[in-house]
Amino acid sequence: MGIDKLIREGSIHSYKASHEEINKALLIADRDIATALRIRHEDPDWSYNIAYNAVLQACKAYMFFRGYRASATENHKSTLAFIMETVEEPWNSKADYFDRVRKKRHKLVYDEIGLVSMAELDNLHSEAPVFINFLKDSIKNK
Repeated sequence: MGIDKLIREGSIHSYKASHEEINKALLIADRDIATALRIRHEDPDWSYNIAYNAVLQACKAYMFFRGYRASATENHKSTLAFIMETVEEPWNSKADYFDRVRKKRHKLVYDEIGLVSMAELDNLHSEAPVFINFLKDSIKNK
């Protein structure tokens, strides 16, 4: 698809983020992944949602760092599409995984409860911190 196509479609646009905006998004990611892990047994569905949000915030920080922002419409989808286009393997495959998580999270928030198995939750809790750290390192090293 490419960044140019995402811009033409109106999914993303150029944006000059401040260092503070980037850091705030990363702080939210850190807070949310810690919270997701802490409540995993208490509320698996909500833990899944919060872990997804942690990844989304780290992706948002990376977009800001690269000079872009997702449009208001389909913000989550556009953010992950940007990540899939701008990171290399194996990381863009991980972004595709988080896009599938996004779809399940939508059902959890708006339609159903009890959709998340502990195996799915364990997998997300394993994958999310690694991906978040990759994005943090990408920001720090560029």
